[in-house]
Amino acid sequence: MQKRSQWILLMATSSVSFMSTLDASIVNIAIPHISRELNVPMNEAEWVVSVYLVLICVLLIFFGRLSDQIGRIPIFQAGTLVFVAGSLLCGLSTNLPLLLGARALQALGSSMVMATNFGIITQIFPSNQHGRALGLNSSVVQVGNIAGPGLGGLILSVVSWHWIFFVNVPLGIIAFLFGHRIFPKQTLHFDKVVVDWPGYATFATLVSAFFIAIYWGQAAGFTHPSVLGLFGLATVMLVAFIEIEQHVAQPLIQLKIFANRGFSLGIISAMLVYMTGFFNNVIMPFYLQETLLLSSATAGLILMAVPLLNVFSAPVGGIISDHIGAERVSFYALFIFLIPELIFIFVQPGWSIVWLALGLAFFGTANGAFQNNPMIMGNAGPEFQGIAGSIAALGRNLGMAIGLSLATSLLYTGISQRAGRHLTAYPQGHPDWFVYGMHFGYLFALGLIVIAIGLLGWLLWSRKRVHLQNP
Repeated sequence: MQKRSQWILLMATSSVSFMSTLDASIVNIAIPHISRELNVPMNEAEWVVSVYLVLICVLLIFFGRLSDQIGRIPIFQAGTLVFVAGSLLCGLSTNLPLLLGARALQALGSSMVMATNFGIITQIFPSNQHGRALGLNSSVVQVGNIAGPGLGGLILSVVSWHWIFFVNVPLGIIAFLFGHRIFPKQTLHFDKVVVDWPGYATFATLVSAFFIAIYWGQAAGFTHPSVLGLFGLATVMLVAFIEIEQHVAQPLIQLKIFANRGFSLGIISAMLVYMTGFFNNVIMPFYLQETLLLSSATAGLILMAVPLLNVFSAPVGGIISDHIGAERVSFYALFIFLIPELIFIFVQPGWSIVWLALGLAFFGTANGAFQNNPMIMGNAGPEFQGIAGSIAALGRNLGMAIGLSLATSLLYTGISQRAGRHLTAYPQGHPDWFVYGMHFGYLFALGLIVIAIGLLGWLLWSRKRVHLQNP
């Protein structure tokens, strides 16, 4: 395949991945608008975000395994159309049940896209270019994740929340037609399909029980018997899943892929970074619009500091990683994350808005430099590239889903502590309560980055020790 065609195919793949990741974060800033227009409580409106992320987590591994058997490009293209259809229905929704159903359809299409894009990239690029190609794809996906609140704010300043979904329709159709024209034609191999249904059933139950427990626990308390029961069910399903996967002929996940320490720690550290990113997506729009009383347009412009700096730092990080390795670049990038987290822990409404913009700019710089996809895929053997891409996407979406629930829970826990009573909505008339909750949440986010630093630091140290012992 000609080099020019490879990069065109990469951009076609990345553009759809950008949209599907963008839709995981862009809705956050529209939640207050959706809540008011559909006349539903804020915590119910937040299901619009949760349903999308959780269903993607449930479906990703299934489509990753399926794509290895029948072909990745057909599933990617079909997923694009399903995502476009879901986006159109989201924009047309007039009540919460319809919107949630449309978001579920979006999640179906998004999971098909996310499960296949890494495998397509490693398929069309030679192995010596995987790092650069995956790095570019990673930067596009990361921009999609972190640009959501800023782009959403700008859209909401001009039109209604319906348009954050409508914009996907023409872009998705163009991407599908473009891909249909230039993607290599693949024959579907339905005769080769073998699905580990017991493994998938336990996995889906595990993920569903875990997230239902988290979201239920936010309202009922994490010591509620039903919540504890769901966590217990998730634990049992995890044990059952591991047992099944070790004994079936064609498992859903080849568990031996996790024996590679670099791969496993790459997944965990990437999850921690995506969890941290969702603290910004959840907390910062409320702080800018409700506490500082800024317009959606102004809030959107400030939040755009993250993707703008990400765009510049990602390719620089990719180039450097070609020389010193993705793990080392990512390790250094984690220290940059400490700067914005410290700013957000101490910032007060009386501070200049420049401090917030500076913190968000540092966050975008660190996020772009963090080379998660090259780090993960580079540690997976050639025979694991398909499922490794699905696991990487699963880790990303688990990080976002857990980050969403953690940020929400910690924010309102801090607000409730300051108020002296249980609260699950913005404390109107008491901005100081919200600021306390924000600081409480970001302190935890700082801890997540410190853990990631420890994990990658230990990985680099252990590799150096092995190298010294076996020069």
